[in-house]
Amino acid sequence: MFGKKTKTSGSGLTYISADCRLKGDLVLESDCMVDGAIEGTVTAKGSVIIEQQGRVEGELEATEVRVSGHFKGKLKCSKLSITANGMVDGEVLSEKIEIFEGGQFIGTRLKEEVLRLDKPKGEEPQLSEVKSA
Repeated sequence: MFGKKTKTSGSGLTYISADCRLKGDLVLESDCMVDGAIEGTVTAKGSVIIEQQGRVEGELEATEVRVSGHFKGKLKCSKLSITANGMVDGEVLSEKIEIFEGGQFIGTRLKEEVLRLDKPKGEEPQLSEVKSA
C-alpha cells in the first residue's frame, strides 16, 4: 500500500465507512481502510489505514499501519506511519516508526528485537519512552 508491495493471501480492500461502528474481533486477509470506528481486536495480513475520521481502540496487528485519525491501545506492525493529523496513544511494537510533523505519539515503544520469534521466552523487552510536545 505504501512503499514496497507485500503480497497478501487475500485480495481487495475492506472498507469501514464513516457511518460504521464495529465492536469485537475483526480478522482480515487483506488491506483495510477505516473511516468509521472499531473497538476490539483487529488482525490483518495486509496494511491498515486509519483515515482522519477513523478511530480504532483496542489491539491492532498488521504488516503496515498508517494513522491519520486516532488509535488507542496496543499496536504491532512492521512499519507505523503517523501522519500530520494522526494520533497514536498506547503501546507500540514496530520495527520502523515514521511520524510526520504534527503527528502525535503518546505512549511506549517496544524495540524491534521483541518482534523476533527466535528470542528466548521469559526475556523482558526493553522499553523506550517517547514524549509528545
